Amino acid sequence: MPCATRRICFEGIAKIVTCSIGVMGEVAKAFEHGHFTEMGNAQHVSMYLFYLLSGLVDVMTNCGFPFPPHTDYVTLLLAVTVEGLLFYFHLHGRPHLDVLVHTLLVYTVAAEAACIIAEMCRPRSVFASLGRAYFCLLQATWFWQVGFILYSPLPAHPAWDVHSHMDMMLAASVFTWHMMALLLYIGALGFVACAAYRMCGRCSDDASAGAQEAGDSGYKLVSGSELKLSGQEACAGDGGLLIHSAFSDYSNDDAFYS
Repeated sequence: MPCATRRICFEGIAKIVTCSIGVMGEVAKAFEHGHFTEMGNAQHVSMYLFYLLSGLVDVMTNCGFPFPPHTDYVTLLLAVTVEGLLFYFHLHGRPHLDVLVHTLLVYTVAAEAACIIAEMCRPRSVFASLGRAYFCLLQATWFWQVGFILYSPLPAHPAWDVHSHMDMMLAASVFTWHMMALLLYIGALGFVACAAYRMCGRCSDDASAGAQEAGDSGYKLVSGSELKLSGQEACAGDGGLLIHSAFSDYSNDDAFYS
């Protein structure tokens, strides 16, 4: 298989699994007496299908399928754009608070789409990647918050008054709190990653220095042995030369006397 030697694309698999569950759940709840009656569920199914397509492209790209460059970015951008479009037309006839929380969600989706375009054009840009992650997290946490605002599952905390201007101002403030909390969260992750990188780099530098010192010591030991051996050979050579010279002188003397 093409992807047998590649790492597993967990993000793509997560998209496929969660979106498949979402489609089945929305379809199951949309039917009443054998008729499809919930058009809101049809919008949700459409949104899930595009994210499912993005997950499939992610997995296939990871497996080495010959897609054009940046196909994964294009499919993700398409999914985010469809989501924003569906939520924009999800607001007609809604109460004021409902319109506000969904409008803030549309703004978040638009910002995420802009970051995806920037990251596609500049893949090595840190701010584009962090921006995409930031607005994706903001979209996710605000989804949960919208559920607690409009359909609170807690008996002690009933749903907010959708016609109250005070609740609308509070909802806008809560949205900014989400922004600040996620900014601190990403900053904390960056600090931890930087500290871990420096620690690992320092350990790597220490290991490299130790290996270099060991190599230098071995080189000095070998060089000293070679130098000592060369000195002995030189002495032996000089002694042999002296003996040879003396023997030659003795032979010449014998020849002279004879």
